[in-house]
Amino acid sequence: MNRLYIVFICLAALSSCEKVWEDDLQEKALDAVRGRYEMTSAVWEGTEPIDIDGDGDASYDYYAELKQVDVGWHPQHTVYNRYGRLDIPYTYCENDHWGGFVILERRYERLEFDIEVVIEGGESRLEFTLPDEDSQLTLTGYGELTLRTDVTFTVIVSPEETREVTGPVLFKFKRIEYISGE
Repeated sequence: MNRLYIVFICLAALSSCEKVWEDDLQEKALDAVRGRYEMTSAVWEGTEPIDIDGDGDASYDYYAELKQVDVGWHPQHTVYNRYGRLDIPYTYCENDHWGGFVILERRYERLEFDIEVVIEGGESRLEFTLPDEDSQLTLTGYGELTLRTDVTFTVIVSPEETREVTGPVLFKFKRIEYISGE
């Protein structure tokens, strides 16, 4: 009878150890992603280079072109335990329909996504669920994310004319502040 008790105690101890192990794997995966981020680059992946600000210098560097437009608010890129949000920059011309001088401003579209930790054996990985199935968010390193998504933005054609452009942009983000688990 004593042996039977010892077997039950050992089985209970082993099953509780497995749960702690899964919690550790989950925490390790989330540690790699949660925090506040800054955008470090954005590359236009369209077939032709773009000239957002109309200065005559077309480029595939969406980030550099965007930085020439200095009117607008600052983005927030934050990832928590179960969800995150990245503000995707684009340009917009508020006064285009007035027929006057064109002035671009920077705006942001908030991209919210869910995070799930998948545990397979002794390993864990993160899966991101985005509202647009054509967008792809990837954890590329500890505290580093890439997002490939289509962006619609306005470019200056002439001082009085703009046009909208839509195409893929690859954004890179790097964590600047860690946020502990909540």
